[in-house]
Amino acid sequence: MAENKEYKKSVQDEIDWKIIDQLHSATLNFSSTSLELKKLLFVLIGIAVPSLIKLAGDKLDLSLFVTIYLLSITFWFLDSLTYYYQENLREKMDKRFSQIKARNIEVIILSDKIADDFTLENNRTDKDRIKRSAFNPSVKLYMFVLGLNTLGLFLYLIKVI
Repeated sequence: MAENKEYKKSVQDEIDWKIIDQLHSATLNFSSTSLELKKLLFVLIGIAVPSLIKLAGDKLDLSLFVTIYLLSITFWFLDSLTYYYQENLREKMDKRFSQIKARNIEVIILSDKIADDFTLENNRTDKDRIKRSAFNPSVKLYMFVLGLNTLGLFLYLIKVI
């Protein structure tokens, strides 16, 4: 039976772990920013809707719908960027994890059977990252707001509201 070797971090392992910690902190910051963007969108919509209605003489106006479209699309874009950078940072962390694994492969604990998808699945590629970022589950909120706005605009145009 093979004898378990004690894992001792090399200087390069220590550096990689520090970099991974920094990348993880940056990823968390982007994640927090994404949540703050969603909150800010609703605050701005909450301010814009009554203000535009008041400016239009207490009536609905086309500018209301245009404003909501612009806000939603802008925040969707910004939120997609935060997702893109989160995934990009996770890929960099995975490369560092793989380097640590490669340097320590002889240690019994780390076998070749361990998958290399530490924070991201291996099937994620750079070319699909932009599409995944634009349509990630987090941005369904913006799609919902745009859908409601489109419904409201349609009802406004056919003079139901």
